[in-house]
Amino acid sequence: MGDINGLHHVTAFASDPQENLDFFRNVLGLRFIKRTVRFDVPEEIYHLYYGDGVGTAGSIVTFFPIRGMPNGEVGKGQISGCGLIIPDGSVDYWEDRFEEHGIEHVTTERFDETAIEFTDPDGTPFELVTGTSEINPWDGGDVPTEHGVRGLHSATVHSNDPAGTFRALKTMGWERIGRQDYPQTGDRVRFEAPGARTGADFIDVLIRPNAPQGVMGTGTFLHVAFDAGEKEEQKEWSDRFRDAGLITTSRKDRDYFWSMYFTEPGGSVFEFATTGPGMTLDEDVDELGEHLRVPDWLDVDVEYIDEQLPDLTLD
Repeated sequence: MGDINGLHHVTAFASDPQENLDFFRNVLGLRFIKRTVRFDVPEEIYHLYYGDGVGTAGSIVTFFPIRGMPNGEVGKGQISGCGLIIPDGSVDYWEDRFEEHGIEHVTTERFDETAIEFTDPDGTPFELVTGTSEINPWDGGDVPTEHGVRGLHSATVHSNDPAGTFRALKTMGWERIGRQDYPQTGDRVRFEAPGARTGADFIDVLIRPNAPQGVMGTGTFLHVAFDAGEKEEQKEWSDRFRDAGLITTSRKDRDYFWSMYFTEPGGSVFEFATTGPGMTLDEDVDELGEHLRVPDWLDVDVEYIDEQLPDLTLD
């Protein structure tokens, strides 16, 4: 059985799809790599993907923009943050860029890294974190390549049951590597993926016993996904999780990868996804994100669905 060797993607809820696209593509400089639909309700809701130039596992952030969805509240029992990697020398660039775009941000130090904390237009918490990565930034936007985002750094799990979350991560083969105590914001315990991969390596477990419970809605994360390798390895991990008392779902066809899920004891949803087949399954690299893509197996009228969904402008 292979390792669960890093993050695959994170998924959150948004409100307006155009506002979401403009922020992640035009401000953060990620590539818009896929416009598809929520497979459970294909005629109502987009599923938008952002990442590096080809949508490499470990670079991907996805959103369900649902107009009229109540605002959520970030709190315990949820993913409460997502880190994106920037080079060590890029902090000043991003602070200046956020100032130019009127984006409130706070710069902090933790685990020998610099993190620029901010929220997207819906209030979803993100941060740019200094580090190294095997992933190259997208070079098709207006963010200079030397400062570009280099994939996922981490996800923060605000746990209702830190000891239970620790057990789940250890079952996945992740190693506890440090703890830092912050009187104002809570304690953080960091876990690292096995192996020599750089980038998409960390889970920070946030411990704030007196914090309010999170409420799912716009501005909150739905799940964090881990890279489980191929389908056979994914099945072996599912068996291992079940043996450890972590009940997994059946395998779900997400077209660009196959997914299984469990809710870890602290309340957050963990997905373990296959590495591929990847974002170029149904589009050429130079056309990623340009057209609505719906899998053949969904058996729906794509033209009708496209007419019902809000327009998206890439320019």
